[in-house]
Amino acid sequence: MSASMDIVSVGESAAELLAALHAASFSRPGDESWSSRAFADVLRMPGSFCLLAQLLDGADAQPIGFCACRVAGPEAELLSIGVVPDQRNRGIARQLIGRSIARCRAGGARDMFLEVAEDNPNAQRLYRSLGFHQVGRRRGYYLRLAESRVDALTMCLDLS
Repeated sequence: MSASMDIVSVGESAAELLAALHAASFSRPGDESWSSRAFADVLRMPGSFCLLAQLLDGADAQPIGFCACRVAGPEAELLSIGVVPDQRNRGIARQLIGRSIARCRAGGARDMFLEVAEDNPNAQRLYRSLGFHQVGRRRGYYLRLAESRVDALTMCLDLS
């Protein structure tokens, strides 16, 4: 039997799993990662949600990615997304974002924002292919190894 993928909504009780996935997804030495407390805090905020991608093989479910978002009135924000390295380039992030966009639209959002590291061209390509465009820059937003900082590009997608 071959494995299939499923995407499910998870809540605050999945905070430790989400923190482990975040750490595994952002695997460059020195990169910041979200703690389980950070995920729990985000998921307690009104309008927040997190989707979990998992491989299903019989009764087993292997978590392989996540997408955390928040809707606040007419605006949504993709807060964090990650896919474990051995599952990348299989369309998982695209599916997670697609489901998140649909949920944000259903929640009344007309625009979706995100930040992406300037040194992450693969993610930038993915976001652009989905219709996001750059609307700003946050200098020194991401912390890297040896306390170095990398700019974040702020991107937006019109959901209307």
